[in-house]
Amino acid sequence: MNEALLQIKEPEDYFTGIGKNQLPIPTDILLFLRTEKKKLQQQALQNRSHHRFVLCFNLGTEGHIHVDNLALPFNPGQALLILPYQFHHFSLLAAMKLKWLFCTFELEPRTFLESMRSRVVDADESTQQVLEQLLEQWHALHPEQLQAVLLQLLIALKRDRLHAGNDLPPEPEDNLLRAVNRLMAGWRGRTVGVADLAEALSFSESRLRVLFKAAAGIPLGGYIQNYRLNRAMALLRNTKLSIADVAEEAGFGSPQAFSRIFKKETGQTPRSYRKQR
Repeated sequence: MNEALLQIKEPEDYFTGIGKNQLPIPTDILLFLRTEKKKLQQQALQNRSHHRFVLCFNLGTEGHIHVDNLALPFNPGQALLILPYQFHHFSLLAAMKLKWLFCTFELEPRTFLESMRSRVVDADESTQQVLEQLLEQWHALHPEQLQAVLLQLLIALKRDRLHAGNDLPPEPEDNLLRAVNRLMAGWRGRTVGVADLAEALSFSESRLRVLFKAAAGIPLGGYIQNYRLNRAMALLRNTKLSIADVAEEAGFGSPQAFSRIFKKETGQTPRSYRKQR
């Protein structure tokens, strides 16, 4: 420390320093733990596209996290940040029991964490120590300290991400959920059913349903509908397409069917959802 003190130089300008950019503060923070494979996968189906960040820490049990159309291996000691409105699901969990910690929050500007998009990060020892501090502040119920520690944790993860480079991890070749996602993405604007997927993947419908339920933990029909709804939500938020065009692009049979299903599943009409963006 003494050497570092001696290296401090006299400022040339006493009114110009380092760190002019104002750091964003995470707000509305929630922490929860998932310990059961079934609950993790079913809850992911229910929690559709939303505006919050989701920070995942793997504290035990290998698996895969699907974000957009990528299947990312997720191992103990790793973290992944899911950005607002990213479609995500979980599969290939190595055991029925697991230990995955989730921290959800809001933060503006969102661009502060854009470099973390779809990147699994190996959390080093110092980052894991900050995670322990986050848990301590969560139990202590100190909101300001909790916000400060979460910001520190996010900065540490950005540092770990920078050290890791830009290469994405290899995706498993036999990942059924990834194959379904890519087919759905390639068939935008088309009403896709289980029969279409089964034909493309060379399975019978019944066999595909069984395999998908085993891999993803949820029925294929429900997953297809959830995928369409997430696609429709993104179009309603980010484009000026008419409701009819959104219905067609997201793969619903008609605007009437789209509006009916959207209202049933979200509690809002497509038009009212768009007004909230």
